[in-house]
Amino acid sequence: MKICVNCFNDLELKQFIITNSVEKGKCDYCSGSLNFELLNIDELLDFFSEFINIFKNDPTGIPLNEIIQNDWNLFSSKSVCLAILSDILSTLNSSLTNPQVSVCYISEIIENVSYWEKLKEDIKWNRRFLTNSDKLTELGWDSFFNKTITWSKSEPLFRARLHYSGDQKIFSFKDMGCPDKIKAPSGRANPQGIPFLYLSTDIKTTLFEIRASYLDEVSVGKFEVANNNKMVLVDFTEIPSAFLYMDDIINYTKIILLKKYISSDLSKPIRRYDSELEYVPTQFICEYIRNITGVDGILFESSLHLGGKNIVLFDQNIVKCISVEMYRVTKVEIEEQKL
Repeated sequence: MKICVNCFNDLELKQFIITNSVEKGKCDYCSGSLNFELLNIDELLDFFSEFINIFKNDPTGIPLNEIIQNDWNLFSSKSVCLAILSDILSTLNSSLTNPQVSVCYISEIIENVSYWEKLKEDIKWNRRFLTNSDKLTELGWDSFFNKTITWSKSEPLFRARLHYSGDQKIFSFKDMGCPDKIKAPSGRANPQGIPFLYLSTDIKTTLFEIRASYLDEVSVGKFEVANNNKMVLVDFTEIPSAFLYMDDIINYTKIILLKKYISSDLSKPIRRYDSELEYVPTQFICEYIRNITGVDGILFESSLHLGGKNIVLFDQNIVKCISVEMYRVTKVEIEEQKL
């Protein structure tokens, strides 16, 4: 059976097929793929042998094909996923023989990643300042945040501030920075009195983040990396590639899942009736990352604007505001969901 580059979303896996293909033609799995690089499916058995081993049977779990697509986005479609997995599993010597069998991750992965929920409860309700950091080292978390990206000076960032009266003038460059530490409230990443700078990668996202409403007027500051500084960030938006890390797939899975859960908590909006205690775990993990990596900040997905990304900087001096413009919100879309 022949697979093609259109069978997969994983970029490294697609590149492997392109590099190792010696023919083009009709794919056995993708309808409509008639003249693309082909590879015998047996060439991927070593990869899938390692990859499938991170899962185990669990009657209360999630179908194998669904957990692979939800967490790894490996295949280009559900139908392709089912077809390829069916053929792969029939060849491998695995306890998983059906792509729709209910599974969970193996215990080693679950025990590591699930500690995030235990840590959140411990920090909120038991030990606020002297939590068991030795346990994090034991779990290997001190090495989980080493992968970083460097932000280019040519890539602008944005911060918005609401105007609370109709005659308010545009904010100054200085006013677009962090609040004074005496006035700095608690945030998702920063404790009260320790201001961090919250930025977005585009204007629309930063308007969503401040929850701007219809006819609100806002000042939007444009920022860039200051001078010749290099802005190094821990990336929580990383697109996972199981194929790239097939030689260390168990450890890589721990990293990807932990960052996924932390990122979800970082981007989760606080409702007006939520307690500020909800901030404490993410404040802790940001301080932990800051101390063990020495990075300038973190990059994570916005939950308020699909596709938008946010940055938290531990020191605002790494960037500078280069312009401020005033905007009025002219359209707001609201969707309801029945509970």
